[in-house]
Amino acid sequence: MKSTHLITSTLCALSFATLAADNLAITGPGAGSDGTSKGTGSSYGFVKDGNLATFWQPAGSSNERVSVKWSSAIAFNQVILREEGNEVTSWRLVNHDTGTVLAAGSSIGAALKVNLGEVSMKKLNLLIITANNAPKIAEFEVYQSTDTEEPDPIDPEPPIDPDPEPGPITPPVGNPDATGKPVWGAFNACASSPQGFASLQGGTTGGLGLRSTRVTVTTGSQLVAALKNKDPNRPLTVRVNGTLTIANSGGASKFEVKDMRDVSIIGVGNTALLDGIGIKIFRADNVIIRNLKIRNVDTGDKDGITIEGPARNIWIDHNEISNRLDVDKDHFDELVSGKKDIDNVTLSFNYLHTSWKTSLWGSSDTDDYQRRVTFHHNYFENVNSRLPLFRFGQSHIYNNYYRNMLETGINPRMGAIIRIENNLFEQVTNPVVSFYSAALGYWDTRDNQLVNANWVESPADGVIAGADMLPTGVLNLPYDYKIVPTNDVKNFVLANAGVGKCPF
Repeated sequence: MKSTHLITSTLCALSFATLAADNLAITGPGAGSDGTSKGTGSSYGFVKDGNLATFWQPAGSSNERVSVKWSSAIAFNQVILREEGNEVTSWRLVNHDTGTVLAAGSSIGAALKVNLGEVSMKKLNLLIITANNAPKIAEFEVYQSTDTEEPDPIDPEPPIDPDPEPGPITPPVGNPDATGKPVWGAFNACASSPQGFASLQGGTTGGLGLRSTRVTVTTGSQLVAALKNKDPNRPLTVRVNGTLTIANSGGASKFEVKDMRDVSIIGVGNTALLDGIGIKIFRADNVIIRNLKIRNVDTGDKDGITIEGPARNIWIDHNEISNRLDVDKDHFDELVSGKKDIDNVTLSFNYLHTSWKTSLWGSSDTDDYQRRVTFHHNYFENVNSRLPLFRFGQSHIYNNYYRNMLETGINPRMGAIIRIENNLFEQVTNPVVSFYSAALGYWDTRDNQLVNANWVESPADGVIAGADMLPTGVLNLPYDYKIVPTNDVKNFVLANAGVGKCPF
């Protein structure tokens, strides 16, 4: 991925007449425009017609796009955005050609000047992430200017692009076709933003943002310090390069992302290992954990990753987390767990293996928060149970590969409902059940595949799905998503789950 230049956007009161003549959105080769939707009487072309009285207005107020484009790549360094009114609350400028986020902010208003530094592309996207109401974008101007300010400096360490927004927002692949099944298109396993519940409420961006702080750490003490010293007004991205242990963590028993927001912790290549020490996300929002190996955590909460609410928009992606099976089942706890008031969480492309207890959501039958969690394209191998154990709320589990499941698998309880879709279960025992709580849970099973599945009698207060895997409920989802056919899940997940699979 290319590096992201995060720049400061400032309001200006520039004369439209003095700049329009040089506006490359109008004068560039083969200049054009397109977008995701347009309201009645609106046009994409209104953002590049040189007329402040006309505007593009999308059909909705979130996840909308308008773009300016050219027949060949052009160079520029400045963008001016003009909005009639002040409805936009979150926006991004994205290089359509590469997916790189060039700038982001929380409002546009009458005239917003964005200095980018020198860039070149054939298409530039303005993404409206959220707005109070459907916004009215009057002009989307592009210039090669001689009076730009310098963009914010990038830290002198190697640049990274941990979580850029993808380029175009195309008609969602997860929309059903005539058969009612999601359509499978080209799937980017190294996508820069999450699918699932973590995509809601403005999405999960972690340490990406204006004036982001970037730090590389090689010891646990350095990670503790980076988190402790986070500026509350600046996003933070921490890159882990090396092995972090209890011994080099200055007495810490876990790494706490606590009482903060906008944080990414990302491993460098295959080098990042948390050996015997885990991560706790506690009273934190907008957090990304990527590309880390975490193993044998028997201190602190004894989880590889713990999420404790209140917490919103958490993305756990492309990690490898494991314990051991040659110990008592209570020696370690979960690989990933969540409890109390958490919402909008996605676990994707993780390799979770060799564990008695794997993933618990809801610590007891009284932990009755209506949590929502998505699991997709994860590889679960040599695991005993809790895949996940899920109390209350909703979960969507799709395109995962389960292999060698020893006791029980997916276990919704206490009224929880889980949509279980296009997963492969191979050499498993009781892959879908509802056991061991005061109230049953429910499943919405669709197009899963069982290979060498063994069903064992349920306890008196429980129920097993059985070989037919018939649904016991229906869960409709508030988001679109891309899906891989079940026959392709094994090869796709094995090729893409775990660390070192993406250029983070």
